[in-house]
Parts: sequence; C-alpha cells; structure tokens
Amino acid sequence: MIQAMIVDDEYLIRERLKVGIDWQELGFEIAGEAENGEEALLLLEHAPIRLAIVDINMPIVDGLAFAKAAQHRFPELRIIILTGYGSFDYARTALQAGVSDYLLKPVNMEELTQVLTAMSAKIREDMARHSQQEDFRQSVRESNTILRRTFIQSLLDGIGPGGPEHSPDKWRQFCPNLRDDALLVMVFSIDKSPGDGKEQPPWKRFAVFNIVGELFGGLRPCELTLDDEDRTVLLVHPNAGGIREKEWLERRGAEAVEAVRRFLKFTVTAGIGNAAQGPDGIPKSYKEAVVACKHRTVLGGNRVIPFERLPKPALKADLSFIRETLMVQLRLGNKAAVEHELRQWLEAIVRQKLSLDTLYMTVYELVATLNLYAAESKLDMTFYGGDTFNPVRLVDELERMEEIADWAAALFGRVLEQTHSLKQSTPAKLVDKAKQFIDGQYADPDLDLNAIAKSIFIHPSYLSRIFKNETGYSVVEYMTRRRLNKAKEMMENGCKNLLFVSESVGYKDPHYFSKCFKKHFSVPPSRFTGSDSRE
Repeated sequence: MIQAMIVDDEYLIRERLKVGIDWQELGFEIAGEAENGEEALLLLEHAPIRLAIVDINMPIVDGLAFAKAAQHRFPELRIIILTGYGSFDYARTALQAGVSDYLLKPVNMEELTQVLTAMSAKIREDMARHSQQEDFRQSVRESNTILRRTFIQSLLDGIGPGGPEHSPDKWRQFCPNLRDDALLVMVFSIDKSPGDGKEQPPWKRFAVFNIVGELFGGLRPCELTLDDEDRTVLLVHPNAGGIREKEWLERRGAEAVEAVRRFLKFTVTAGIGNAAQGPDGIPKSYKEAVVACKHRTVLGGNRVIPFERLPKPALKADLSFIRETLMVQLRLGNKAAVEHELRQWLEAIVRQKLSLDTLYMTVYELVATLNLYAAESKLDMTFYGGDTFNPVRLVDELERMEEIADWAAALFGRVLEQTHSLKQSTPAKLVDKAKQFIDGQYADPDLDLNAIAKSIFIHPSYLSRIFKNETGYSVVEYMTRRRLNKAKEMMENGCKNLLFVSESVGYKDPHYFSKCFKKHFSVPPSRFTGSDSRE
C-alpha cells in the first residue's frame, strides 16, 4: 500500500476526505493527518509517506510553504493541493512549488478519485524506478567492495607488485587512505572455543570487523578488509599513532581484543607484522602477522602478539628424548604412562612459552615415533596419514593445545589397543577377518591389498605373507576367485546383461572381465548369457 496523509486545518474536511474515498481500493492507506504544514513536515520525518493532500490556506505553515519545504527535503513526495483559487497564475505558482496536481474546493469525490488513480500509477512508477536505481547502486557498491577486497588481497599475497594492477590509480581508487610507502599489517583472528566447527559463523567475522573498524576507523592513513580466510586485516602506516607508534598500535589492538571479549562474549588474537617498505614488503608483514596469530596455540589467545617478540624455535635435537621415552612405554603397553608423557611435553611447550615451530616439530616427532612402533608391531599406519602426515595443518586445524593433547592421547591409545588385539589374534584369525572383508566389499572396484589390510589394522606386506601361508594363494587371487564365482552364479540364475554383471562384481571394464572369466573358467561368459560376443 502507498502511504498518504491529509493536511487541512478543518477537522470536518479531513474526515470527509477519509470516508468519501475508497483508499484501499486505489492502493492507498492513510498513514496520518495534520492541521498545518509544520505538523505535516514532522510527520514526514517518521513515516514513509509518498502522497500528501494539502489545503492551501492553513495557519503557521500554509500549503505552498509546505510544498516548497517538503519538495526540498522529501523529493519523492507527491503533493495534491486543495484550493479555492481558480486563476491560472495561482495554478502556475503551485506547480512551480513542486505540486503534482491541484483541485478546486469544494472537492468533487469523483474528480479526486480520478486524480488519485492517476497519482497511484505515477507513484508506483516512481517506486519501481527508485528500486531499480537502488539495486543498481547496490550492485555497484558490491562490485567495488569485491574489487577492493581482491586488490588488497593481491597486495597481501604479493601478486603482481609493481604491475598495472597496482598502479597509483588503483591505489587511489581502492586504498585512498594509504600511501605506497612504509606499511605494516595487523591481523585479527577469532580464537577457537570448545565445540567450535572448522569455520566461524559469518556474524562473528563481521562483528569483529565492525569493532576493529570503529576503533581504527578514525586513524589515518589505514585500510581495513577481510582476507581470504575472513580474518580482519588492517593495513596501517607505522607512524599512524604518532610517538612510540608500535606501542600505540599494540594498545589500540588490545582495546579491540578486549572489546570483542566484553561485548561479543568470545575472544580474538591480534598478530602484528613488522613494518615493510612499499608494496613489495606487504606480503612479508602479512605472513608475519598470521604467524603471530597462530602462536596463540603456545602463548594463549585473547591477546596482541607482535611478530618481533615471538620465541625462537628450540633445537630439533632436543626432541630425541621423546622418541626414546615413548618407545619404552609403548613396548611395555603402558597406556597411562604414554598419555602422561604426551600431555607433560605439550604442556611444557605452553609453560615455557616455546615457539610454534617447536610444537610442529614435537607433533611430527610423536607421529614419527608412532610410525616406528607400528612398523615394529606390524600395524598399518596409513590410516593416520603415514608419510603424508602434516603437523602444521593438524596444529592449525585443532589450534587449542588441549585439543592437540587429546588428539595425541587418542591416537596413541588406539594404536596400543590395536597392538594388544593383534597379539591376541592368530594369523588364521586375521586371514578370516580379511576374507570376511573381501566377501562384503568385492563389488568395490577400488578394493585392493592396502584397503583390506587397513580394515584389520595390519601392514599390507604382513597380511600378504600370512594369507599366502594360511591359504596357499594370494589376497588378490582370493579376491579374483570371489568375484568371478559370484559373476558365474548371477549368470546361472538368469542375469544376461554382461555390463551389469561385471560392474556388480567390481570390474569397470566388461572386456577385461570377460578375459579374466575365460582364463579362470576356460569358457567365455557368453556361454551363460547367450550373447554372440567373441571373447
């Protein structure tokens, strides 16, 4: 509905206009009424009124004065003047004041209905045009936002420095508050809380962005954006805070961190990179800020961490004691002692405020020790990543030291349980388990020795050896027999579609299936399907 108002100092006239017209039928609703132009202007401040029917003669502010003021402040408003003057000069004056139409008193309701019908169509055209214009402006704003974010991300990633994409014109367009000289990067990253998923909800990311923007928005020169991982990134000149600028930036960053904790009820960590000279140095400062943020795992979150004050990594040789101690406890099967040692070492990294690299090396040493023990115990460690294990990715994903300790304890505990289970299992039992797995999965075309060994947590070479010893033939031979016997059974039971049969028993290529079938049974599958294929 189009909102309208009636402005007349006579109550009876206002009532007559309200009840004498079927406003709803014409697409209008009366949103308010006023006795003079001053009241009408106040009403326009608080309601999205698109049509005003106004008497010309009113106290305080008359109709013409109202029309001039309203058209200046509310250009989308359409005005119909009610007047007792019929001269051409007066009509011209009213139209010059921005009036859309005028009617002579006393008002003829049929005539007013015709005017309102035409006015409704014009207002709807205005609204449609305004909506299209706003959609276009919003599209331009979104486009500029995306282009700006892409431009700044290219600076952070070091893509094409000095090229046309980083020309002075681009700097002025997307980073008007920055000069392309000395800059440093600050990164605000949301701390992971217990129960959080891999990604933070959008409202958290934008809430942090807004708080940082409020605290740094008045600082010039600086630019604020979200990076590819939706972290809030601030590019700022090192001297933006005046004297002792880095300390000033740390204090302002600490204010943002505290504001997030107090108002949003979660925490963030701010990393500060070193100052860089020119665009070429921005990627280095950005990476330093990100690395500083990641050190919350060992230093704790909810704080500002400057890269220049990060702890230095310990020597890798210091970690050799981990392997020696763990191997003793693993061989003894002492699960409690293993978990105690794991948690003690990881807690020591936090307590001694060691570097993130030290944590990476420690986690890698833990998995290397486990791989050594697994090989010694004939266990398959490919389930846990094996040679492809990446400690950096694991630590970055888990983030919290408590979760890293829980992960390590669970991993070592599971391996010890599997070792115990393996010791209780004779080779014959393991072979039976392998057969059961093959019998249930033979239709999988990707089924192989590695997958079968992984299913019973032993090394493929160990499975291959005991399977041959127990059955007299290899794992692959057993799997092939199982598949081909099932195929023969299907065809003997009336299945004539060779493609369907071959796919049902794990063969992607029906021609290769036919070749294997003929080799095994000495007759082609066409003997059972009745087809005229020539194998």
